Amino acid sequence: MIALQKIREEEEKEKEIKRKLGIAKTIELPIGGSIFYFDIPDHPMVYVSETNGVMYINGSAYWEPQLLMLKDLTNEFLNQTIELAKAIGKTVTKIDDIQLGLDERKNIGKRKFYVLIGDNIEIGFYYNLYSPDGKRNGIVEMIPYYKQYK
Repeated sequence: MIALQKIREEEEKEKEIKRKLGIAKTIELPIGGSIFYFDIPDHPMVYVSETNGVMYINGSAYWEPQLLMLKDLTNEFLNQTIELAKAIGKTVTKIDDIQLGLDERKNIGKRKFYVLIGDNIEIGFYYNLYSPDGKRNGIVEMIPYYKQYK
């Protein structure tokens, strides 16, 4: 009973710290057998959600806040991937962000951000940038993946 009370107190302290830092919520995302945690700041113009392992950044017609949120989430992902590499005794050998396609008519950019750990583990996410175009608000769709080469 006392242990359970201590755990609840610690959880409440953690929630209070996050609230003071402006963290609205934490998204847990499974990637390749590991759980990645993304602390989502409270932002009135951007909403971040997760559905079936895919993260979405939604916002208004103002595109810059969504791109800043994407940058923040990418940095969090990178930091956690570096920690994962250390935990399994390997080093990060490559970090890259490449364009896969661009549909100018629909204002959609397709990209891939990834980190190579050692020479056989690739972990990253594909992301689609749906730019605001007057008919829709901007949306960023992030689809994580994990590949292990032989």
